[in-house]
Amino acid sequence: MNAPHSFRHWRHVRTTSLLMPLLVFLVLATLTWFGYRWQARVQSEAVEYADVQASAAITAEIRERLQLHSQFLRSLQAFAATHSWLDLAPWQRFAREIDIGMALPGLFSFAYAPAIRSTDRPGAIGTLRRQAGLREFRIFPETSAELTTPVIFAAPESAELQRSIGFDLSSEALRREAIDAAIVQRDVALSAPIVLHIDRTQPRPGFLMLLPLFHPDRPLADVAARRAAFAGIVLTAYRTDEFLSRLKQAAKNRLAFRIMDESLAASRAPDDAAKQIFSFGSVPESSDTPPDFHHEIDFGGRNWLLYFYREAPSAASESLDAANLILYGGLTLSALLAFLIFQLSTHRDRAERHARRATRELREHRDHLNELVAERTARLESALVSARAASQAKSEFLANMSHELRTPMHAILSFAELGANRGEAVGIAKLRQYFQRIEQSAHRLLGLINELLDIAKLEAGRADMHLASADLAALIQDARTQLESLLLAKKLTIELEVTAASSLALCDSERIRQVIQNLLGNAIRFSPEGGTIRIEIAASTLSSGRRAEDSVQVAAIAIRVVDQGIGIPEAELEHIFEKFVQSSATRTGAGGTGLGLAISRAIVMQHRGTIVATNNAGGGACFTVTLPADSRTRDNGAQ
Repeated sequence: MNAPHSFRHWRHVRTTSLLMPLLVFLVLATLTWFGYRWQARVQSEAVEYADVQASAAITAEIRERLQLHSQFLRSLQAFAATHSWLDLAPWQRFAREIDIGMALPGLFSFAYAPAIRSTDRPGAIGTLRRQAGLREFRIFPETSAELTTPVIFAAPESAELQRSIGFDLSSEALRREAIDAAIVQRDVALSAPIVLHIDRTQPRPGFLMLLPLFHPDRPLADVAARRAAFAGIVLTAYRTDEFLSRLKQAAKNRLAFRIMDESLAASRAPDDAAKQIFSFGSVPESSDTPPDFHHEIDFGGRNWLLYFYREAPSAASESLDAANLILYGGLTLSALLAFLIFQLSTHRDRAERHARRATRELREHRDHLNELVAERTARLESALVSARAASQAKSEFLANMSHELRTPMHAILSFAELGANRGEAVGIAKLRQYFQRIEQSAHRLLGLINELLDIAKLEAGRADMHLASADLAALIQDARTQLESLLLAKKLTIELEVTAASSLALCDSERIRQVIQNLLGNAIRFSPEGGTIRIEIAASTLSSGRRAEDSVQVAAIAIRVVDQGIGIPEAELEHIFEKFVQSSATRTGAGGTGLGLAISRAIVMQHRGTIVATNNAGGGACFTVTLPADSRTRDNGAQ
């Protein structure tokens, strides 16, 4: 074959070999893109619906809290109606009997202020000064007004609240307007945003909830009659941030919001515009920014405007959502499959070119020395052995990878295609079923990735450990429950024996549960059908330091998982804890990635514990995990 013809043949083979992988990649990438777009739309609609529900739940919680506090205010009104208006002893007994902090979250104080006319003021002041605790009672600020409403009782009876005794609520415009609104409405009224009297030195936003008291047996038919019959006020006082920062629904959701207050009165002043009284989360600095959701609470003559904003999702949550997983995973698998097809299609051509080159070299040297012929022949045989070994390795790689990659990939692509083609033709339940199947296949790949991430984080020392007292017996029972289906499938029995005085250890319960599940899962996998797995919890000790020569021992608890399987070769008892290593006795037919024991050892070492593997005299393997005991529990028991 001459050189030009050989070059044209090579170029033709090269073009043909590139065309098929490129076509496969483009088809798979297109399907991946459609799947990504569909899933992104589904996620966006789900987030929109969830945020609407969350904003409604927050609004409902605030409204219910206001209603709850108004009910308490009505009980104060009923209590005041049954007692003399200047007798404080019943109020003091009433305050000692209730715990407003537990029953009414966010309530700062409640108080009672009678309406005292100017003609009755000297006698009322004298009566109040004769009672315990009010020897120096006075009404402030001083006023010559016809009507005053001084605070004569405030609870809880703290020193700072006692400084507000005698404060005339009618002396301040916003409080006076709220009192008048309560009289006019003959119902609960909210005040505009104010600063509580005790916070005047260090102002904090607050508000009042008020309910009027009227003289009995007087007509209340119209506003003038109600003002004439006005006998006083009961009120509850709040610091706005304390009242609104304890919302349970706000803590559960990712919504930021601001609350604006405005009056509902038709005759409100032009400068009485809506004012911000509270914000939660990262709200925009400018109040002119349009909200994503808007709710209103009309209560007590005031209108609270709730403006909700979606907080920007974190980069981690965006990178790990289902849509991006489909996109990145699909493109990666598409590229990998295209590369494998390219390697397969060009392998024969490379082998043929190598053989032709070797043959040409042999022909050139055939007439030379016999030693040179023997050397070239040996080199050719070595090349052929390497080629066969490479071919065999390639075949094994393709066989393994086709099972692990092709099956979940086919599921993702098939159901993504069905979801895209039938998205508008079937109901939402059908789409959910398609996606659940996609999710099942994706979880299989995600499990492998999670194990790699776990071992990387543990070895780098970046895994968070939350140490607390944990009952190892309870963790074993939890792991047993999780693996119940595997136990039933092989008819296995678990015997739990606790010989330690206490099974409490100081550990991260989630991580140790993961270790127990790994060990118990291995025991189930390698135990014969109908066998018994024995788990022992016994007292033990650990070295207090990391060096072998450290002789100080500390109390510990040992967990032993003993199975009746085929055991582990003695030479491999330490190597099985390395990454991607499996015992030669269990390597075939057992499954697994070779990461479970490596992860378990990393977790145990983070707890300053140990994990070792041994063989039982009667057959089977035994894994022993030793963890530090909970010294706090031991010390309490000793006392």
